[in-house]
Amino acid sequence: MSLPKIISIGYSVPQYCYTQGEIFEQLKYPKHFWRIFRDSGIDKRHFCIPLPQIRRLSFQEQQEEYQKAAVELSKQAIINCLDGRDMREISFVVYCTCTGLPPGPTIGDYIMRDFGLSPHTRIVNIGFQGCEGGGFPGLATAADFATARGKLALVVATELSGLTYYPEPDGKPNPENDYQCLRANAIFAEASSAALVGYDNDWRHPSIIGQESYTDTCYIDDLGYRWRGGRLMVLLSKRVPELAPLVVKPAVEAILQRQGLKVADIGWWVVHAAGLSVLRNIQKALGIAEDKLELSARVLKDFGNCSSATVGIIGKCLMSESIKEGDYVMVVTVGPGIRGGATLLQFGG
Repeated sequence: MSLPKIISIGYSVPQYCYTQGEIFEQLKYPKHFWRIFRDSGIDKRHFCIPLPQIRRLSFQEQQEEYQKAAVELSKQAIINCLDGRDMREISFVVYCTCTGLPPGPTIGDYIMRDFGLSPHTRIVNIGFQGCEGGGFPGLATAADFATARGKLALVVATELSGLTYYPEPDGKPNPENDYQCLRANAIFAEASSAALVGYDNDWRHPSIIGQESYTDTCYIDDLGYRWRGGRLMVLLSKRVPELAPLVVKPAVEAILQRQGLKVADIGWWVVHAAGLSVLRNIQKALGIAEDKLELSARVLKDFGNCSSATVGIIGKCLMSESIKEGDYVMVVTVGPGIRGGATLLQFGG
């Protein structure tokens, strides 16, 4: 039986771009916190709204802006993904986000309307799966549909992290959980990515060989969001870089064992660019050659942590590399739970 493939990938980023230095200056944090921004592995990040305006928005205004910006950013990512293909051929749309609370109609419904999809198109919304949303549950859901129906499915992951900004008084970062809001403000950014899943005979479109996840609920309070004062506040434990390998490694090892492969057999690694320390710790835990994470580090540097949209950006960059028929790709995600996800791909066939 043939396997579903990732036929194409596209992404888009908002218009406003700031360097780490400019962001730090706007947030007015004490100078001794600059090292957190400086050592993040990030040079610049994109946002849909100018930073000074983001800092003044109420939670109501944040969500109103999300509704508008998410639709437009998602549509551009889809256009870039389809690359001239007929959108009306798509029978299933999976929309993933953890940074907005759009009521019904959902962003997926607006995508359906604006692209003139068939009224029989199925729309599934995956919310608050965090950074792994588009890369693991979103892709798995689309692959399941493509396998069952033999039709095209589209995964869209759109994250507008600036629109979950939790206000902190100028110059007075909250020390709760070792300054978790400040550390979040040092890494998260905005983007949308889209992946088309289905069947064709182009070897350059990787087959989805298998997927695996591993969750350790002992660390359920270390990553995600919590409600505080009527709005969302990020939950980002300082332990996340050391916890990430603990859930990623079992997922990766399980899928490798099932396929009779070793880490050295994987030619390309697409690892969610959560932060430089996360990348380094995953690399060490799995024994990945340092150069194999160059793509993930490059995306982190140029875009920041775009939550569930990140692996789509890395995947698009991978398609420009010197891939060969038969090459394996391991896609690695980390999200609340804490949960690690691993998806094995192979070019060819």
